[in-house]
Amino acid sequence: MAQPTITLESATQAIATGKHKAQELGLNAVFAVLDAGANLVSFERMDRAWLASNDLAVAKARTSVMFEMPSEALNAPVQLGEPYAHFDHTNGGLLLMGGGMPITDVEGNLLGALGVSGGTPDQDAEIARAAVS
Repeated sequence: MAQPTITLESATQAIATGKHKAQELGLNAVFAVLDAGANLVSFERMDRAWLASNDLAVAKARTSVMFEMPSEALNAPVQLGEPYAHFDHTNGGLLLMGGGMPITDVEGNLLGALGVSGGTPDQDAEIARAAVS
């Protein structure tokens, strides 16, 4: 039996919803949708969005796929003098800040994830939540 996956139509709809939310917030964002195997399904960069956001959106989506949770859930506060987990040397990179959101079906199966970058981590998380709800 094949693993459920996100369709291009669903990815396109999530991005359209996310773009609408970004516009409401006055932001120009980048959107990346990956399937459950962390393969790119759809990518869109709003006009005047930061070029750096291209890689950040993909990394946030990859983080959500790999951990099957919002990327912001992995963002522990940094404490001076304490060890801090780094994931920047993993295959493709992971990013432990808001903006990555898993996409599941009605039964809770992981279909993929959306990554958003263009504002603060909190704004990106707000956009991602709106896009996949």
